[in-house]
Amino acid sequence: MDNNQQKQPGGVTGTGQAGNVQPPHPGKQPLQWDDVIVLFFALLGFAGSVVLYGTASAPPIIISFFLATGVSSLVYRFLGGIQGADFAWGTLRVGGTLAALAGIAVGVNQYLEAQSLFMISLEGRYEWQVGAGGWKGYINVEKDGSASIYMQRYLTCGGELKSLPLLQQSGPGKVEGKQGRTEMHVSIPVQFFSYDANCKQTGVQDLTVLAGDLVRTPAFAGTIEYRSKYGVPLGGMIVVKDSPATIW
Repeated sequence: MDNNQQKQPGGVTGTGQAGNVQPPHPGKQPLQWDDVIVLFFALLGFAGSVVLYGTASAPPIIISFFLATGVSSLVYRFLGGIQGADFAWGTLRVGGTLAALAGIAVGVNQYLEAQSLFMISLEGRYEWQVGAGGWKGYINVEKDGSASIYMQRYLTCGGELKSLPLLQQSGPGKVEGKQGRTEMHVSIPVQFFSYDANCKQTGVQDLTVLAGDLVRTPAFAGTIEYRSKYGVPLGGMIVVKDSPATIW
């Protein structure tokens, strides 16, 4: 063997001069159409979720699916695929990319719903009606959770229907959010007024604390007409859906 030749790894014989034997360098692969499509959906998913969340123009589940589309696209194309993914929702079971998409969307949606409710302030005016007792009024909740109540009651005196004060607040009231603000704890001390047959106030009753946990539910409020042959006087109505499991 020539002194100028050396045995190269793998049984290749070459010269001893450096650079004569070089490993192959593959050329730069051009961007394929499927890469462009995947990148488009990834950008659409990420950008769309940010815009919808920032403008609050869509419910959390729509935002979640946009974000899940972006994540699934990148994972599927550039991080080795997601063929082994599996997702079950009741009787529905899917696998692969669709499982990843649905799983991410459902998971993100739960966090967005909880965060959205947490961001809803309890501050404001709340109407309260008790039809059987003829009570109607409202509770004002301040930013710090302090609460004040004002209630009227309707009594018939001498053949005339009158609106009279129902109670007086007898101490600081408090409202607190619970369970990610899906519940409201109320505590307001009051004393109810007593009236005689002529609707004259005769005194106040013992201290009563209005306390309880109220669940957030869908409700509708507005003005209605009591239509009859005697006329169409106006009145208020609040309709609350009896569905404690529903998140408003």
